[in-house]
Amino acid sequence: MNDNIIPYVPIADRVQATDEKSELLCCQFFNLIDHLVKSQMTFNHDTSKGFISIAPDQINDLVEQLPEVTEGKKFDLNILKPSLECLIYPRYIGEQTIVSPIWNGTSVTVWQFQLNQIVRDKTMKKNEDAELNLDQALSSLRIWRQSLEVSADNKDVTYQTTDLIYKLIDIEQKLISVQNSVEL
Repeated sequence: MNDNIIPYVPIADRVQATDEKSELLCCQFFNLIDHLVKSQMTFNHDTSKGFISIAPDQINDLVEQLPEVTEGKKFDLNILKPSLECLIYPRYIGEQTIVSPIWNGTSVTVWQFQLNQIVRDKTMKKNEDAELNLDQALSSLRIWRQSLEVSADNKDVTYQTTDLIYKLIDIEQKLISVQNSVEL
């Protein structure tokens, strides 16, 4: 096994971006990276900082190494680069110049990603999540209202104040999520 790339957890399934098309393209890109690691091809992966560095000039050369994965289709770097700006995970740091033993100690411009951080100031547009949270909040309110109405006549049913507090906190968080998605 290649010592440069340990530990490595596949990235493609965990890619998140602010826009659906960018996410799909970045998933394909990181699927290539995952297969390169599995094939034990060497590229810069700094495990001490959780960075992955890839020279854009070499991406399509790497594609040619794995025709069974890429079906011989090359990446259009002019389309791929703007999609990287939409990444939430892995965090796209940007173009960096690094000195790498892989490139015989020469300075190379790379696209650098940080695998152990999520970009917190970018939020995904996922209407399904907002709809689900809204449905859950409404159903929770209805259940609790009916429960409280029924319990008024039944002295055996008691509620702790903390029960209601926790339920209200949960509903509030769901509604904040809905509000954030509506404001985008």
